[in-house]
Parts: sequence; structure tokens; C-alpha cells
Amino acid sequence: MIHRLLLCFSLFVLSVPVIAQEQRGMMGAGLSAGASNYAGELDDNFTLIFTRPGFGAHINFLFFSRVHIRLAAFHGRITASDANGVNLSGNQYRNLSFYSDIDEAGIHFMYKLQSRKKGFTKRNRIAPYVFIGFAYFQFNPKRELNGKTYELQKVGTEGQYLQGAYPKPYSLKQFSIPVGLGFMLKITDHLDVGTEIGFRKTFTDYLDDVSTKYPDKQQMLAEQGPDAAYLADPSNDPEVPGGKINFSKRGNSKNLDWYVYTNVHFTYYFTTALFKAYKPTNKFRGDTCKGLIF
Repeated sequence: MIHRLLLCFSLFVLSVPVIAQEQRGMMGAGLSAGASNYAGELDDNFTLIFTRPGFGAHINFLFFSRVHIRLAAFHGRITASDANGVNLSGNQYRNLSFYSDIDEAGIHFMYKLQSRKKGFTKRNRIAPYVFIGFAYFQFNPKRELNGKTYELQKVGTEGQYLQGAYPKPYSLKQFSIPVGLGFMLKITDHLDVGTEIGFRKTFTDYLDDVSTKYPDKQQMLAEQGPDAAYLADPSNDPEVPGGKINFSKRGNSKNLDWYVYTNVHFTYYFTTALFKAYKPTNKFRGDTCKGLIF
């Protein structure tokens, strides 16, 4: 089954340039609204109390009955704090916190788990699907202190701007791999409503500005001032003299961060001359791809 599916997707990719002269294509355009969350050093399990609103837009290209290509963008916010954490409650005295807006644009390859009935308007009433893709996103972790908003990457809370053996400043522009599942419900011949959950595997450990070790406190204070020193180490334990905890590790750089977007979406479909949908011949369809792509 897996080998058949991989073979059919390969044939699909190779056939896209010659999809050309078969029939007018179908496109869909829509909006989504839902919630965003994250998993990382301050919350390892997408805790509900840290969920924030998100919204997006998308365009679907229907090349085959079971394979869609979706261009999608979304904006959301992620946040977490040690003080309010429940899954990592042992870190509450570490007292780190952040929030960050996420702006993402990507391409998704959607695969419907049921073959479509003949003709687009006769498609299944309920259509479950899975997807995987590639996305580009921007983020910028921040924290409030004394009525002022600090961009934590510019502060360098792990010593990025200090002299010595510290990590380099991390990039606020990254790539991710979206993967998820959902289903669509046919409302009219040209309108679907659906819901999905999409996890984003990132290649950074700094969505929350926490990854490696604490910088030297005195060096941070001398070179960047008291606010930067506090943002780097706001630990507060009443049982420890001075309230500060001498943690050696601020985070764990081996565990990269994730974020997730769960949403309800509406899609309106229409015919277009911008591209041609592929109407498979018996030679291409064969027994290998029958029921998997078409």
C-alpha cells in the first residue's frame, strides 16, 4: 500500500508539466479561524491555558480527485510562562515567560482518504484528509518588564551579545514542516466547511527564547544593564537567599520547538482557466494508481 502510494505521487509530480490540455481546473479559496499553541521549554504539551487565537487564508488547486495542493497563510500567537505552567511545574521558580506572534506562509499537499464520486459536484458529503507540506515563518519572542516591551532576541538572554563563548544570535525567520489531518463537509456544490489540526515541526529551539545556558549574571549586568540581566534570569525562589537559583541549564537545545494551528475553515470552489486539471487516461491510471489518486 505504501509503495503504491509513493509510486503514484511520483507519477503525479512527473505528470504536472503535461497536465495541460485535458480540462478546466477547479480552484478553491477560503478563510480559517481557530487557535494556536506551542510546545517547548516552557510548555511541553500544548497546554490549553496558553492557547491563543489564530486566523488564516488559503487557495486550493484540485489537480486530482484525491490530491489537492494548498497555498496557505496564517497569523497566530504563542505564549507560555513558568509561573502558570502545569506540565513543567518544577520550573515555576525559574520564572521565564514569553509571547510571540507567528506569521506563516506555506504549501501543503493534501490527500483525501476517500475517493471522490464521479464529478466534482457529486463529491462525498464528508471527506477526511491528511496533509504535509513546507512553510516559511517569522516569530519574535517578547516579554513585558516595568511597563516596557522587550524583544528578547535583541536582548540576547543567553549571552548572544556578550564577549566570550556564548551562542550566536538566532534568526527570527525559519522554516517548518506542517503535518496534520482534518475533514471537509460539503454544504453546497461549491462550498465546503471543515476543521483540521496542523502541527508544525520547526528547526529552531528559540520560539520561546529558551534553549541553552544562563549567561554570567555579573557580566550581563555590567555589559547590558539590570533589565537585560533580569530578563536573562528572573528566577525567584523565596527559600533561596537573594531569591536567585543558580541553574546551570536554562533550556535543552536537543529538543526543538513545535507550534500548532487548529481551525475551522470555509472553502468556495470555482472553475478556472489558470490551469488544467488532469483527466487520467487508462494507460496512466492502470491498476497501480486506481483508487489512490483518482
